[in-house]
Amino acid sequence: MRPLDGIRVVEVGQYIAGPYCAMLLADQGAEVIKVERPGAGDPRRGYDPLIEREGTTTSAGFVPYNRNKRSVTLDLRSDEGADVFGRLLETADVCVENLRPGALEEAGLGVEEIVARNPRLVYCAISGYGRAPGFRGPYSDRRAFDTAVQAMSGVMSVIGEAGGPPLPSVFGFADVYTAVFAATAICMALFARERTGRGTFIDQAMYDSCVSLLDRSLFLFGLTGHVPSRGVDEFAPLGALRARDGYVAVVIPTDDMWRRFCAAIERPDLLEREDLATVPLRATHFPDVVRPEAEAWTRERTRAEIVARFAEQGLPAGEVQTVDEVFACPQVDARAMLVEVDDPAMGRVRLARTPLLFPGWDPVPDRPPPQLGADTDEILGTLPGVTEATLADWRSRGVI
Repeated sequence: MRPLDGIRVVEVGQYIAGPYCAMLLADQGAEVIKVERPGAGDPRRGYDPLIEREGTTTSAGFVPYNRNKRSVTLDLRSDEGADVFGRLLETADVCVENLRPGALEEAGLGVEEIVARNPRLVYCAISGYGRAPGFRGPYSDRRAFDTAVQAMSGVMSVIGEAGGPPLPSVFGFADVYTAVFAATAICMALFARERTGRGTFIDQAMYDSCVSLLDRSLFLFGLTGHVPSRGVDEFAPLGALRARDGYVAVVIPTDDMWRRFCAAIERPDLLEREDLATVPLRATHFPDVVRPEAEAWTRERTRAEIVARFAEQGLPAGEVQTVDEVFACPQVDARAMLVEVDDPAMGRVRLARTPLLFPGWDPVPDRPPPQLGADTDEILGTLPGVTEATLADWRSRGVI
């Protein structure tokens, strides 16, 4: 048993944000039906690298966001396809979509039309900059990809070395972070529906999600006029120190932790320096003073030795692990963060699970992403009045 058993989700998702949101729900037991374009499907089905085996092709760019789902192909641009989609939504608890804003409206499936067909539906629309009436801004009609939103939200402005160009965070960050918020909002709306009997429209913007990450910086700017710069946090000394076998990351936000840090690196003399007398001074001078002074000690030791020494002094620190090290990390294994699925083209592969853990419940299912349209007949065949002849007719005319 999983927390969302019995919940049906219809996903009209593409790329990352919508599909990851729906996959998060699927991992917790929801039945997720992914509606895709006939013959093409989610554009990420064509992303490299492509793996082929025995006539079956899978995209490594598609797999991490689409496991534990079922696939239905349906042409929403046709009147009949849009009607079938509306009938499918009548059977659903949740709809997740991240199409271009206005795409469903053009098919006659705007929010009002959808709610009229299923007042209990929780409808979550993910977009780059938001679309709800009364909350539209000058960028609401822009198409959005992850990197563009990272840039617009200010996240990129604070990432990178001092004096260097702005850099994006990890690939797909804005998409995945937004998807987690969207899934949270969906679960809140389902909870509210239990009390009110009504569904909810959720307007989840990638821009909002990423702007919320800068809450501290935005507050401090409003308070002091300070604009953060790349490579330095002027209010907390932090960064990576070179070790003999890589790097160790530290943060030293208080005077007490500064004393512990100096003791750990055997440099009590640093406590007497006037240019390091306060937290803001140490933050400003982290790149040109604190780091080089500390690295005289850290360069002679391994990451493990440094982290252990800092722990003895009550200082939090962590090895900067590379992707291969994370893949083999014993903590990842202990947390069961990598789940195995048996993909028809790739074989047995390991994927990062969505980071929700419910001890005592059934583990995350391990079904691979569906082949395009694999479940079309089975799912649409359950709709009232649909027969094998109906399905054959729809297929002959490209509706499915």
